[in-house]
Amino acid sequence: MAKIVIYASAMPGRRDALHAAAKALLQHPVLQRHGLEASVMTPLATDALRAPPDSDFAARTHAAMEIAAPQGVPLLPLHGDLHSALGPLCELLDARQSRVLCGYHRVFRQTAPRALRYHYLMRRRADFSRPDYLDYYAHHHYRFGMETPGVDYYQTYVCPESSAALAALLGLDLVAADSVSELHFDDIDAFLASGVMEELGPRAVADEERFVDRARSTSFTMAVVA
Repeated sequence: MAKIVIYASAMPGRRDALHAAAKALLQHPVLQRHGLEASVMTPLATDALRAPPDSDFAARTHAAMEIAAPQGVPLLPLHGDLHSALGPLCELLDARQSRVLCGYHRVFRQTAPRALRYHYLMRRRADFSRPDYLDYYAHHHYRFGMETPGVDYYQTYVCPESSAALAALLGLDLVAADSVSELHFDDIDAFLASGVMEELGPRAVADEERFVDRARSTSFTMAVVA
């Protein structure tokens, strides 16, 4: 399904207003008319999964908004309506620090709504073409997400053309990523205590070295607030 993610950075003193505007967006008639689903997240203050630990991207993200279309419905024709709906929210944003992406969101495992969402914004190695990167990611690397117990697993494949069009329309910058891996779970402490990262983590990292530019990638965890 098509999906938009806005990683929003508020203007000074407008963070609370940003959170309120993001939550109000969920009831906007445009979303309801087109059957769009939306959610709002805020980054965890303490996050053992944040990488790098001093991630500037995570630090400047005060809220994230996801808007997903029903399966088979493209979002590009709806950009005009979305621009109207997102206008009040965008007025609260630091446009130089806020980022947006459009892409195709694929569900690998989904059980129930979860309290936390881990986003891993991945960039491909310079010696990998975009098609080869996405092929390896979707058909080989996915197994590490599926082997991770107790989580729901998703991949989003970023569309550069749609992302650029929406970024220009909203006056925001592009997310510098080729894909986003998502793990949804309920308790970060329980997830870390399970020991899964000690066993699975090194194998996943070794596989990422094949096709991911890890030095230019970033990850962090967010709580779903609406």
